[in-house]
Amino acid sequence: MNNISESQPINSKLDCDKFYVTPDTVAPGSISTLFQTVVDGGYCIGCGACASIPGSPIKMKLDEYGRFCASLESSTEHHDKNLSILDVCPFSDTAANEDEIGQELFGQNCQHHSRIGYHLATYAGYVTENNFRQHGSSGGMGTWIVTELFNQKLIDAVIHVHEQKPSENDSKLFSFRISESVEQIRAGAKSRYYPVEMSEVLSIVRNRPGRYAIVGVPCFIKAVRLLAKKDQVIRDRIHFCVGLVCGHLKSTRFAEMFAWQCGIEPGKLQSIDFRKKISGQAANKYGVEVRGIQNDREVSISKSNHEFFGFLWGHGFFKYQACDYCDDVVAETADVTVGDAWLPNYVKDSEGTNVVVVRNPVIKHLIENGMKSGRLHLDSINADDVAKSQDAGLRHRREGLAYRLYLKDKAKQWRPHKRIKAEANHLNMRLKKIYKLRMLMASQSHIAFHQAIQMKSFDIFRKIIDPIVKSYDSLYKPPLWRRWLSLIKKYLKPYSGS
Repeated sequence: MNNISESQPINSKLDCDKFYVTPDTVAPGSISTLFQTVVDGGYCIGCGACASIPGSPIKMKLDEYGRFCASLESSTEHHDKNLSILDVCPFSDTAANEDEIGQELFGQNCQHHSRIGYHLATYAGYVTENNFRQHGSSGGMGTWIVTELFNQKLIDAVIHVHEQKPSENDSKLFSFRISESVEQIRAGAKSRYYPVEMSEVLSIVRNRPGRYAIVGVPCFIKAVRLLAKKDQVIRDRIHFCVGLVCGHLKSTRFAEMFAWQCGIEPGKLQSIDFRKKISGQAANKYGVEVRGIQNDREVSISKSNHEFFGFLWGHGFFKYQACDYCDDVVAETADVTVGDAWLPNYVKDSEGTNVVVVRNPVIKHLIENGMKSGRLHLDSINADDVAKSQDAGLRHRREGLAYRLYLKDKAKQWRPHKRIKAEANHLNMRLKKIYKLRMLMASQSHIAFHQAIQMKSFDIFRKIIDPIVKSYDSLYKPPLWRRWLSLIKKYLKPYSGS
């Protein structure tokens, strides 16, 4: 695996993808173009924006790999002329980019930072009132903000992801829902590393007047902003967008992978808590709790995330390909963004700490009042510190993205226009191998798990993926000569007098 050369392409396409898309194969027409570029190219993130437009023939469906993807339900002949499908897709070339959206929304009040976008105020900390922090994945700030918007009568409801019980007709564990009380809002706390789509809930919003806040990952928030530019109803009803810092979106297989290692086979998982805090441990060492059917009885099993094969986000198991072509980590188009404060002075706190990027003056005022009243414990940090807290993700989405774009261009394959320039000279050979193997791990994880399900053996998945993981991990080990030198220094230290 370590012999990957720059001229050797990584095939990150899956069996369900139709063909490689080149710029000269794209036909005219909004829906036709969407499918021949974004969808067939493997860049659909499954947000559902295209399916939410009134009259759209598109429906969102889970594919065989457990990912939401746009699907045509009828002929496109009578739709292409009047529907602005491309304008609302976060990965199309027609849609505005994050800088353009941010400038329009926040340019008058905010400063711009090259890595986190526009910002009015930046913090790190947590909620002290009630048990927001205890019931959140991190410091509880995301749920507190939408609850405060509701309590201050600035919104009537919150659109966010809730847990749902799987059924014979709907196997999903999570979906977007509308919360219209504090109890419902707080029930939607915690991180959900699971695919969801917005078309169903947005159809409810269209038919139910009110003022809404929506919570979502960067590309979903961008899609909402794009919809609002085209749709007066969405623009009038969604008053606030709360963004979540995002590593990447997972397929349903991520949850099933954890459950299967606990003896709960795919199809028998009933619920999962991806982020269960472990007292005394660093914030990045948390528990995963699964509930499901094992040997004809219901069981609940909880383990540390470090006990599971495939828990490392850097390996990118079950990642959507679109995530590798996104340059927004901190939801730059949101009114406020919350995420984990992966910084040395905060990460050791097992209770969890948030980073917060505020862009909307109304939310800044709410937070300042919360700090003055003692309900929030927040430190003012600078934009560089926020970027440092997400340094690994930003490197992957900036320097890594530049290389992935270069590879697509070299292969003459269509890919979305991004703010990052395609290039390869900024990386040494080791880093190029790292980024190629990340693409390979992500694409092969979907295929390998699908095969494991067919063969009814988790070992099949591990057997296929493990060699790629080991090749990848070996690139982070120091060279042999350096390891020998370290051992020699350790051996000689008692004799050096130091």
